[in-house]
Amino acid sequence: MSSKYTRTQQFVNFMQKIVFLHIVLFLMRRFYFLLEKFLKKNKNIALFFLTEEFYYDNSKYLFEYMREKKDFSSILFTANKNLYKTINNKFPEEVVYAWSLKALKLFLRTKNVIISYGTSAAVFFPYYLHEKCKNIIYLGHGTPVKQIGYQTSVWNKFGKSFQLQSYSYLTACSDIECLMLASGFRVNLNRIWISGMPRYDYLLGENNKNPDLLQEHPYLNKKVILYAPTWRDGEPTRFFPFEDYSTEQLQSFLDKNDAYLLIRGHKESVKRKSIKKDAALFSLERVKKAEQDLFPDVTQLLPFVDILITDYSSILVDFLLLDKPMCFIPYDLEAYRSYQGILLDYERNTPGKKFTDMKELTKGLQDYIDDSTIDQEWRHRVCNTYHQFKDQENCERIYKNIVSLNK
Repeated sequence: MSSKYTRTQQFVNFMQKIVFLHIVLFLMRRFYFLLEKFLKKNKNIALFFLTEEFYYDNSKYLFEYMREKKDFSSILFTANKNLYKTINNKFPEEVVYAWSLKALKLFLRTKNVIISYGTSAAVFFPYYLHEKCKNIIYLGHGTPVKQIGYQTSVWNKFGKSFQLQSYSYLTACSDIECLMLASGFRVNLNRIWISGMPRYDYLLGENNKNPDLLQEHPYLNKKVILYAPTWRDGEPTRFFPFEDYSTEQLQSFLDKNDAYLLIRGHKESVKRKSIKKDAALFSLERVKKAEQDLFPDVTQLLPFVDILITDYSSILVDFLLLDKPMCFIPYDLEAYRSYQGILLDYERNTPGKKFTDMKELTKGLQDYIDDSTIDQEWRHRVCNTYHQFKDQENCERIYKNIVSLNK
């Protein structure tokens, strides 16, 4: 007898999980509201609630900026024991383990909570971020290229929108991103700060090539091509899905240019094992894995990258600031557009060559290696669309906005 569930059984199990989560969040929302309603808040604490396995991204860069400010006590907060130990070695007494009485007391008296990840309210368990009790400041982790939040079908089915985390304030990089965020999370435009992302302070810095990273991975000193596709919900990610794909041709191209190809699957694809494996590809000497276990913080990897290959990932928005060539393999564009949705005109706002076969790929990459100014004007136009600021004042702008909340 088969152990597999029928479609009906799978649907019933799915709905049971949703109903259970609804009940848990309903109870937590009311419990924390009643508990926090009568407690005096400390506005001078900036609590950075980390929900990921690694210490990276916008929360990291803003925390390290704000910890130097005397008018705030900036504290990292995580439920991941290993992450807590790692951070505590670097910042003793500046990180709190969430599963502790000390953490509960701190959480209840904190007014300003800063997050980079957390579309679902469930990821903050055993805590609940109530927008009527706290200033929930969402830094985000990438400018939206695809539909988000209430714009997507997945959050509008079966009442799942009840699980969406509410935010008090959000940060954005441009006017157009403000509109995207306001629509996706149903937030008033006056609660969205056009500030840029904290990680851009590092990305645009003169010393943005981490010597420790170079020492650990010496090939970063060569010509580097990064292939970083987005996550496909329910579909495996395929690298170089060309009919004429040839590992020999790829190896020959890399050898000729003394170049290395770094492959970085999206963290959700890696976690859910939804990447179509290609043993022959990763057996090549000049092809290296560059996933989050090796490079937790892609912001520190990007300065070493000479050419970016992607599809619909928001990594292209970050890479625009470096003014280097980018190209695209949108092999499932129409399918992705139909089930996920793309916010802006794809062809117009992806400033680089689009590849559909191996011959195009190697020729296009060679063109960019020989002349990095190809498509430069196009990149500049798109960069101006996505980025109002191109400086190292992003953390300062956000910091000033948080200070203004305490007045």
